[in-house]
Amino acid sequence: MPRRIFTQIFCGLLFPLVWTTAWPDQTIGAQGRKPSQVLRQLAEQQQQLSEDYDRDVSEGKAQFYEWEARAEAVRRLAAERSSGFKIYDWKGDELLALATIYQRAEMFEAVAAAYRAWLTGEPKSRDAIRVRFGLTRALLENDQLEEAQKLLEELFRQMPEEPFQFVSLITLHKDLALAWRDRGKYDLVLKHAKRGYDLAQNNDKFRRMGEQMQAAVERDQMALAAIVIAAQEKLGFKKEAEEFSRRVLKSDFDHQPGLKQFFEAELASARLLGNPAPELAVARWLEGQSEAGARKIADLRGKVVLLDFWAMWSSPGLAAFSHFRDFQTRYGSKGFEIIGVTRFFGHSDVEQDLSREQEWKSLQNFKNRHRLTYPIAVGKLDDVTNDERYSVAGLPTVILIDRRGQVRHIKRGAGEYRKLARQIERLIGES
Repeated sequence: MPRRIFTQIFCGLLFPLVWTTAWPDQTIGAQGRKPSQVLRQLAEQQQQLSEDYDRDVSEGKAQFYEWEARAEAVRRLAAERSSGFKIYDWKGDELLALATIYQRAEMFEAVAAAYRAWLTGEPKSRDAIRVRFGLTRALLENDQLEEAQKLLEELFRQMPEEPFQFVSLITLHKDLALAWRDRGKYDLVLKHAKRGYDLAQNNDKFRRMGEQMQAAVERDQMALAAIVIAAQEKLGFKKEAEEFSRRVLKSDFDHQPGLKQFFEAELASARLLGNPAPELAVARWLEGQSEAGARKIADLRGKVVLLDFWAMWSSPGLAAFSHFRDFQTRYGSKGFEIIGVTRFFGHSDVEQDLSREQEWKSLQNFKNRHRLTYPIAVGKLDDVTNDERYSVAGLPTVILIDRRGQVRHIKRGAGEYRKLARQIERLIGES
């Protein structure tokens, strides 16, 4: 589900709770303001940011993938403004406002602590289910999977009536399934992915929320279907996997073009995850290396490797380069390496109908212009071998490979680089 859509869902769950006045006995924070006042300022700033962004995109002054970079200003401001508050100083709606500020700052441990404190004081409130949704999300982001699973079981039994909560329930099942898959717990992967799929299949609540939301949930459902099939195959349930695949392929794909193709790409990715990383098919290495000196994936065993699939003409990939330079600085000494992956296309970002040597020079200039210091594997003209081996359905695509040489994460599209950094840190920390 796109990040801005998920943000709207999360805000829809929690924002109605935080606009009332503080309890009479609560003091003003260290900054002379209450959490609700700070949150209101953050909301106003983000609203203005969103309006400016939408205007700039419509006028061609900004690209759609620039949203995360712009929103970083709000995250930093939220982190700065939250520093003067203490959880135990607040209760009721002000405590929920503080939790939402922490959420904006991506301080997920503090988010969870604030929600727990609120639930301790308001366990029977009619707003408790909304807070439990927020707590479950914070626990997932903070890798506290057992507690997140327990809460999600409670939410499932309660079966929320509000459409926003129902959609969030589907997304939480998907994200918990993905988290358990990253840890190799395929029995739990299967349980939560199957439940999330069935929720989307058998309930029409989300259809009341408009075409955009319906399309997002259906894509989540196809991603869940792919996770189910791959998990069944991993667990040796071949017959069940075949039956489930036939069931999915009977779905109505006509109303959403590309949904079937999306499912097939997700299934290919799900089957790749947890398996040895394929070797790259390389025509030339862009780092002055000779063919004989070209590196292999197998030679990088013991390191965490990020493969960045990109092309000069694919502008969303440009957004990643500054983050990757930062990753190199932060993690390079800890056994982390980046390899760019592209191929000859016969054209560049500014020139058409290039010969191989002309495009090679364009690649060199592009690499220098964007200060890419890591090696780049360049495939043959029109050779999609690497795309097929790594289930690359669009550019950019990022692949993370662990120290054992297994594919652990596939990220499509630009954005969510802070989350990617946390995943890199988790892999670096594994033995």
